[in-house]
Amino acid sequence: MTETWDSAGYIASSRYRLTVCEYLSKNGSGLPSRIAVETDLAQPHVSRALSELREQGIVELLVPDSQQKGRLYGLTDLGELAYERVALDNRVELSVVDSDEFPAPELIEELESKHGEMLRAIAWCEPDEVRVRFSSQEVLNQYDEDTMKTIVSTLVNQDSMAESLDNLPAGAPEFIVFGLEKALVVLIPLEDDTDLLVSVDKSFDRNLENLTETCLEVTGATVLDADD
Repeated sequence: MTETWDSAGYIASSRYRLTVCEYLSKNGSGLPSRIAVETDLAQPHVSRALSELREQGIVELLVPDSQQKGRLYGLTDLGELAYERVALDNRVELSVVDSDEFPAPELIEELESKHGEMLRAIAWCEPDEVRVRFSSQEVLNQYDEDTMKTIVSTLVNQDSMAESLDNLPAGAPEFIVFGLEKALVVLIPLEDDTDLLVSVDKSFDRNLENLTETCLEVTGATVLDADD
């Protein structure tokens, strides 16, 4: 189950990978040149996306590897499940905000003081609105708006995952960690249908449980105030 969600996040984190998977899902298979023409993507972007997706086991080559022409690609079983996971998610209303516009500005201050450059972004996710605070303009520049919406929708809309985890002997966890290409994203369910997404650098080597505890402690008062 986790592999499917990690793969979904990997697809969602690049508009090129997302577009290629969408094409393969609709058409069953495709040649790089044909995918490029029909999606209006430059062929180098398509070729790179296919290579990346193949390395992750999301896409497979349907002809012998030695065949240089007519290299036909299709989604693997994992790729089909992962893309379906992305495609089912609804796009959210998302806005990039400064610290003072974030629902819990004290959380940003606390995490930045503890984790500094390891912190990439924090997203406050309500059913109809998501507010994201990026740690720097450099990180923000790595994502276009559609990609951000797809990532957030894919990770937050995890009802079927929660249902599966609830059936485990240990019950549902307090947080779920997703691996993206350049980051780890920690999903922390709060109260009142609100979720928190905390993105940290892929090389983050600190205790994620402590990170989660900090988020729950600092946001507790904010969520209670919203209920009043």
